[in-house]
Amino acid sequence: MLTSFVTMSSPDLLDQRGVALPMALFTLALLTTLMLAFASLSQTEPVIAANHLRGTQARTLAESGLELAIWALANPAGPGGVPTPLPGDTADPPFDGRTFVPLAAGGFTVRITNHAGGDANRRTIAAVGWVPTNSPTDARPRAHRQVSVDVVVVPPLARRAPCALCVRGALDVVGPVSIEGRNRDPNCGDDTKYGAFSRDATTLTGPVTLSGGAGPSAQQQPAAGLEGMTLSPAALDALKTLAWRNGTYYGPGFPRGGTRSDGSRTWSGRIVFDAANPVADGVVFVDTIDGVNVAVDGPPVTTLAGARLDAGALIARGGVFRGWIVVNGSLEVTGGVNVRGVLYAVDGITYSATGESRLEGLAVAMNTRNASATRIEATSGGSLAITFDCTHATAADSIPRAFTPIPGTYREDAD
Repeated sequence: MLTSFVTMSSPDLLDQRGVALPMALFTLALLTTLMLAFASLSQTEPVIAANHLRGTQARTLAESGLELAIWALANPAGPGGVPTPLPGDTADPPFDGRTFVPLAAGGFTVRITNHAGGDANRRTIAAVGWVPTNSPTDARPRAHRQVSVDVVVVPPLARRAPCALCVRGALDVVGPVSIEGRNRDPNCGDDTKYGAFSRDATTLTGPVTLSGGAGPSAQQQPAAGLEGMTLSPAALDALKTLAWRNGTYYGPGFPRGGTRSDGSRTWSGRIVFDAANPVADGVVFVDTIDGVNVAVDGPPVTTLAGARLDAGALIARGGVFRGWIVVNGSLEVTGGVNVRGVLYAVDGITYSATGESRLEGLAVAMNTRNASATRIEATSGGSLAITFDCTHATAADSIPRAFTPIPGTYREDAD
């Protein structure tokens, strides 16, 4: 009986008739679902693409606002330029953040403000791009993006300088030294500069000659008289970047690593430029031990840099250095050294001429920490002439006069 049951039931179990219809219905249901999904995507994808396009256009327009603001800052005296300093905390229209500037498929608003930290050499630019407009009454779909950046300019020291030799402290001048502050270039203002200008006493020993359009010298002056000569932290960082690009940055890891002349990456904060270690023209920056800028009149620090410039460092360059030497500390110049440009020390300067020496440009000692006097002397039959020269001090080939973006400050801001 069991054998007969299995034999009789097997054909019914293996029979596949009637399966096609359920499979067809299942496949049709699946295809219908996919078709509905594709139909929905076909309606939303164009909207998404249009929104993405408007967002991209708005961001591009915002960046156009940044570029316009940077151009305006670089051309303060031209039509559409922005003056330095700003007339208030915010620039006048159209750089007030409220004036809509139409451009292409939309437009932008842009605002230029003084830096929140009070840095006179720094500005903050914020721009908002709009597509197609920022009008709240426009019923069309709109998009906007906001970007901002901080910019900095190296201040025009030659134009601001009240003197050929500026010392924010005491000044000693010894021996056959001539210091002339006459200005013959209208790009640096009128002929109203002193030969020497010091916050504290100026002591003259020997056959010293001082002259200037404003007078031979001014001593015991308030520190405010040299505020225009102070390089802010942002300006110092900008000079570090210029020096790094020039291959003449000496310090630790700014902005992408510093090396000493011997190839090591340790930095003691001390360097000597001589025949074995010549100095190149352009912007030369000698940084503090830790690369941190030192605040004026701040607490005592042990990280200040020290640099010495000997005559041998310039033999291969015809005995003349052209550019700026900036030391985040003290600078010593020895021998018969000829400079066409700017010598700037955050601390003190010692200039000891044992041969015929000339500085055509400008010298500044800010005496941030050094209580001793800046000393300018000519000995051992040497002579030294310091002459204000607007062209050499401006160093247009090495120092850009435009505001430039500060690396790391560009950002796309949320609403």
